[in-house]
Amino acid sequence: MDDPPQTKSRFLLKPRDVDAVDKVARDGDGTAISVKLMHKVNQIAEGKAPGRWSGDLMTPPEEGGPEELPAVFKPKEITPMDRPSGVTGEEEISVPGMLQRNHAAAVNAAPDLIAMPPKRRSRRNRDFLMLVGGAFLAVGVLALVFRDDRQMVALSLFGVVFTTVILAWVMYGIMDRY
Repeated sequence: MDDPPQTKSRFLLKPRDVDAVDKVARDGDGTAISVKLMHKVNQIAEGKAPGRWSGDLMTPPEEGGPEELPAVFKPKEITPMDRPSGVTGEEEISVPGMLQRNHAAAVNAAPDLIAMPPKRRSRRNRDFLMLVGGAFLAVGVLALVFRDDRQMVALSLFGVVFTTVILAWVMYGIMDRY
């Protein structure tokens, strides 16, 4: 019972229709993206006549007159709170004057200085040198005893370097000042 050979299916991508790229929207041609255009598109989609707004954003425009912008898009009126300083007036802005006032306020607000006792000298350096010196002495004695064995002399030199690095890390990296 021989089965007929199976055909291999090959998957291909569909051919794509490449249309021309959209035109660039220019001001005034009605294709530029704007709030008014979005509202018109929404009204057309809802089946309403253009110019009839459903909402409080804008009232229907008068026939023949220019369209008014909704209150949201109108420029805000700003009423100044302070008078502008005059050229010769006393209220003219002066940077050196501001700096003097700021410095005087900082001096007045600063707490009274209290004399603190001087910091006591740390004994950490002395202790480090004593420990490293003791380690050098012990390793030197071991190197002297085993001077015929070169491996022991090399091991003692490694011990000196290792001890120095570990002591420096512990005393200066881990411990606080004492």
